[in-house]
Amino acid sequence: MPTQPEKTPVSLAMRSAVCGLMLASVGLVLGAGAAVASMQPLPPTPITPGQIIGESQLEKARCVQASDPAKYQRSRAVGRIYTGHSYGTAWRVGPGNLVLTNLHVVGENPDLTRMVVAFDYEESSCDSDAMRPAIRVPVERVVASHAWEDFALLALDQDVVDSGALDSFGYLGLDTRISKVGDPVYVVGHPKAGPKRISRLHDDGRPCWVTEVQNNDLSDFAKYNCDTESGSSGSPVIDAGTNTVIALNFGFSSGYNAGAQMSSIWPRIARYFDGRLPEGSTPVEQPTVPVAKPGAVAVQVPVRVTQVDGQAPVEGAAGEQLYYQPPTHTTVTDVSCQSGTTKWIAEDGNAASCTLPSAADWTTAQSVTLRVDDTAPDGQITDGRVRLLSDTGQARGGNNISLNVMSRGPGEVQSLQVQAGNLQVAPVGSRFPNPLTARAKDPLDAAVVGADVTFAVADDGGTGTRFDGDDQTPIVQTNAEGDATSPTLVAGSRTGVLQVTAMSSDRTATFFLKVGVARERQ
Repeated sequence: MPTQPEKTPVSLAMRSAVCGLMLASVGLVLGAGAAVASMQPLPPTPITPGQIIGESQLEKARCVQASDPAKYQRSRAVGRIYTGHSYGTAWRVGPGNLVLTNLHVVGENPDLTRMVVAFDYEESSCDSDAMRPAIRVPVERVVASHAWEDFALLALDQDVVDSGALDSFGYLGLDTRISKVGDPVYVVGHPKAGPKRISRLHDDGRPCWVTEVQNNDLSDFAKYNCDTESGSSGSPVIDAGTNTVIALNFGFSSGYNAGAQMSSIWPRIARYFDGRLPEGSTPVEQPTVPVAKPGAVAVQVPVRVTQVDGQAPVEGAAGEQLYYQPPTHTTVTDVSCQSGTTKWIAEDGNAASCTLPSAADWTTAQSVTLRVDDTAPDGQITDGRVRLLSDTGQARGGNNISLNVMSRGPGEVQSLQVQAGNLQVAPVGSRFPNPLTARAKDPLDAAVVGADVTFAVADDGGTGTRFDGDDQTPIVQTNAEGDATSPTLVAGSRTGVLQVTAMSSDRTATFFLKVGVARERQ
């Protein structure tokens, strides 16, 4: 059995060191707020407050405006957040009223009556220290948060947003790909709770860049050599090529500043954007998301390794594992590996892997077969993961596993099929021997339960055939097998052919029938 990746917890005190500025009676001191003691297990990534890498290259926002207007314009979507006890940085995600910051900035039990985001908090010009009057917007509520990626998604006061007060500041889109080492980036924030600063250059005059990309068994994160300081917590890390956000800055780690990648944050907040990346985002090629029903077996989920160490292609080595962790509400029932690999599935189905006996290429798409739990909710299940691990357990790549779960009730009718009663003949004035049955199936070829099916006679031959009863377009719901059965048909007084059409969700099934002459008794 392959060795599963180790998970080393980090002390709460270490995470609490990441912070903005806390107001205390003795002045401004470093702190994160102690209200995180009951949060989820924290990632095994040593974090300390943001630091200057070498000499400070932080620039006034206005000093960047002339030389790089695109970066300055993006910086306008960034504001300083005050939580009632500490300061940090927050920024608008898309054109609505949502902003992102760090969870450690707002704390676990924030006082929303005092929380406010100040936009346009910067000097009036590059040569002046005079401050522009900031636009202060109250925070309405905490929409979502998570400790592993250290994010909090907040909703600003809707009335202020609707008033157009923030329109001139714009908003930021997202880039959900996993960054590559060497990608140029810049960071916009409010270090030391002061006016807005942009960090775009390294000490050598080159644009600062991503220095390392890893997965810590919980989420993707990036390190970069842009300058930050305490108060920069929650700053957007923006790709210099696309001007979209690739990470959420949370502090300093192993010689560089670091942040959680949007590749890990986006799956947790996508539902608040109706599953669509906000305007201004970088479109990325997404693998086809499978569709499943609760209780379904043999749902094939494609998984691909996305390289995170800057090397390509993803070439394996002997002893290397492709390690699967399925999404919640699912278990692994089978693993599709490359030829010559060995497979392992945990007894409870909550983990699986392929192990290479020799060098191979992991760029070929693999797949894992999942069973969906009966209690799975409607909608998309996410947060499964495939990781490429060396024989020492080091993560070299990763990708999320996700699938859509359909309702067990009435679902989408993909096809309507004739099941019984077709090609019958009945004498004039008599009943057809069998009712008509149509079967409804969904996109997974499974029965659709509770779907409305309408039956209607198309009697172009004028036979006079009708359904028994007053309702001539009866609507019948499908049963557990997906079958809808019509009332009895009564043949008319004239011979001829006719059709009966069953219809549901614009899908049709057609029955062909005949009214003949009654046979004389011998």
